Amino acid sequence: MRIRLPITTLALGALLVSTPFRADAASVPSPIVVVVDLQEIQQEAAAYKNIQQQLDTQRGVYQKEIAAQEEKLRSAEQELSRQRTVLSPEAFAQKRQEFETQVAEIQRAVQDRRRSLELAHDEAVNQVRAALLKIVAEVAGEKDANIVLAKQQVLLVEKSLDLTQTVMERLNAELPSVKVSIPNAEN
Repeated sequence: MRIRLPITTLALGALLVSTPFRADAASVPSPIVVVVDLQEIQQEAAAYKNIQQQLDTQRGVYQKEIAAQEEKLRSAEQELSRQRTVLSPEAFAQKRQEFETQVAEIQRAVQDRRRSLELAHDEAVNQVRAALLKIVAEVAGEKDANIVLAKQQVLLVEKSLDLTQTVMERLNAELPSVKVSIPNAEN
């Protein structure tokens, strides 16, 4: 069964498709575009560097603690190997199981600490991003811009349209550091 459309419907549809939509020219503002280099800000802004420094410090503390625990495990494994000939097979199997449980606990602790660092990083970065977005909006408003693009999305741009340095200076002044809150990871 074929559906037949009247020719007037087809003509009207073709007319609508071929005629561009025209809004009232007075209601549509002219585009004023500016750019911001978000990658440069993430690499150079004081708050981002401060976050990284705090995380690196905590990561170093965790690595020292883990290295000490790994050394204890190596010693326990060597002792277990020495006892293999002295212990009965059942006693050795039990000691081996206890050792493997310790290894699994330490692996879980390492994963928990890694997750804690990731969560702390994400929370701190989100604080900076919120401040960054507010500052970008303020600076763009001062320039009467109604479109802000990431510089990485633009092939060529006039230097006067690049707000990166202004935004970074304000971000550094308003938010020079962020307290990284690292949740306690179980040992």
